[in-house]
Amino acid sequence: MDITMNRAPCDENGATKPASIFRVTTYEYRYYLPKKIHYPSFRLRTANTAFLPTLKEAEEWVIHKGRFYRRINKDNKPSSYYGTYAYVITEIPLRVDTNLDYYGISLSERVYSPDGTLWGERDFCNIIPADCASYEFNYWGRLCQFKGRKPEEIKFKPGDIVEVFGYPGNDYWSNDCVDLAIVVKCPPTDSELSEKLEQYLATHSGFDVCDHALCYEFGSRQDEYEVLPLAYGEIDHSPTIATLRPSMPVSTRMRNRLQKVYQQYMDKMDENKKQEGNGK
Repeated sequence: MDITMNRAPCDENGATKPASIFRVTTYEYRYYLPKKIHYPSFRLRTANTAFLPTLKEAEEWVIHKGRFYRRINKDNKPSSYYGTYAYVITEIPLRVDTNLDYYGISLSERVYSPDGTLWGERDFCNIIPADCASYEFNYWGRLCQFKGRKPEEIKFKPGDIVEVFGYPGNDYWSNDCVDLAIVVKCPPTDSELSEKLEQYLATHSGFDVCDHALCYEFGSRQDEYEVLPLAYGEIDHSPTIATLRPSMPVSTRMRNRLQKVYQQYMDKMDENKKQEGNGK
């Protein structure tokens, strides 16, 4: 489906379906002083926002901003006065009544590096309409179910050190913070999720296999990494497109701390499995 053409189509009854608009948000380092930009956590700010009618125009906007960033920030250091951290393109539906209490509701979302390079995209919608009875597998012709990631889209493995980009589209970490973390579990691949769906359909019936239930069971909550943030030490979740490579060098001390927390967590999981096995 070509989502760059976002004219409002009509449904089978002739009613107009909602068009969409693309919001481009630029996130910058909140502080320009190097001593305030460091791990395990640092703050961002929303620098500016633009609204474009098509995805193509939104991406051209990001590319233009990326060229400007590269020209004036050749050293690519966050301490630069023009410290762009990332761009986010969010596809927002028009004329749709949704529950705005939820963070990051959109038809699709994309995260770009400061130079304008696409880092990752979520091409399925995560909208929860105010009238939940109308929540369908295909909402206004857009897929609501997560189908799994292609292996090449899963850029990290357990034990890798990452940054978690906290912005409103990341409803786990929507405080404009960036946190250093270590990966514990990766999102499922398309083949893994397909197998899981087959097993689910074979063992469930009734409401459990309606579109509404499937979109919750196989929705955006599946498209995430499980991580251990250094600042918290407890297991947490990070959407795939919001899990990035470290933007700064990670000191040996912090790397060792993360690896220690990771090993302690894995040892605890192994112990729990042994106890469960003994219980049987």
